[in-house]
Amino acid sequence: MTRRHVARLTKWLLHLHYAIRTEGGELLRDGKVHLVLPNHPAYIEPPMLCAEFWDVMLRPMADEAFFRKRLSGWALRLAGAIVVPDLPATTADRREAAADKARALTATAVQALAQGDDLLFYPSGHVRYKPVESIGNRRLAYEVCGQLPEGVRVIMLRTTGLDDSLFSKQRTRFTLRRRVTMHFEDMTDRVREWSKLDRRSFNEQLEQWYNCNG
Repeated sequence: MTRRHVARLTKWLLHLHYAIRTEGGELLRDGKVHLVLPNHPAYIEPPMLCAEFWDVMLRPMADEAFFRKRLSGWALRLAGAIVVPDLPATTADRREAAADKARALTATAVQALAQGDDLLFYPSGHVRYKPVESIGNRRLAYEVCGQLPEGVRVIMLRTTGLDDSLFSKQRTRFTLRRRVTMHFEDMTDRVREWSKLDRRSFNEQLEQWYNCNG
């Protein structure tokens, strides 16, 4: 079974429960190279995004732990995903090793964009456990956007409607037909400007955009 077959089947299954509306999704189908930076309200949102845009070959970056699980590991390898390694930082030696891995990961992401891959990763690095997105001092989005290859468009995605879903980390509320909105926006120029700031200020700009409807 190919990636497209899996994505289209997943889309059909998701639409049995979710009423999904997309805004600005045509930005992903303009023939250019994209860096997609979504918020992360629930575990279901990444497969929802890839299924809804099954015809766009988004290459996700995902934590190493998901590759060790049978189903998610199979799906990620099918999508050509990039492994985000565990970055332990409990001692000075391990912190230096973690920094080396982080630099290598940034280089891998920038290279993927430079060779024409549409890349997808989550600036927060985790599913949120409260109503607002929190990126803190995470570095990957900041460093990749600071080295963005020429011609790459940065598309930010704000998904709403999943905060209290079964796949979220917040209190669950059952809804027979859950309404979900996926809002895409071309943020290339603003992100290039934000990347001139320090890392914390850059992340705060992302947080404000993700939380403007929260």
